[in-house]
Amino acid sequence: MAKKKRKKEEKKEEIPKKIKIGYQDVTIERVTASFSKPTDSYGEYEHRKNTITIQENLSDLDEADTLLHEILHGICYINSLTISGMPLDKEDKEEVVVNQITNSLMEVFKNNKWLLKFFNQKINKQ
Repeated sequence: MAKKKRKKEEKKEEIPKKIKIGYQDVTIERVTASFSKPTDSYGEYEHRKNTITIQENLSDLDEADTLLHEILHGICYINSLTISGMPLDKEDKEEVVVNQITNSLMEVFKNNKWLLKFFNQKINKQ
């Protein structure tokens, strides 16, 4: 059993160190949980630093969900949805909307395993 588990862990896809969100190159960093409760936050998007930090040692599903969640925060910020007078101008509004969209998209992706491959093929078709 240990050999099978080790092989599975070795195959885990690593997150690249950069992602492009709008016009920004955003650095993706791994961090050790330093929160009072490690389950309070698995990641964070910091627009002033152009970084997304993701807690180490998450399950594959939590890691994917966290990355998508923080990307959506970046999209909201870069597209000015978070400035005064815009729909997500309060942090609690932004968090609720981003969380609901993230969780819904993850559910769609998980329940329709063909979908991401389909999008990838259509986007990259020449």
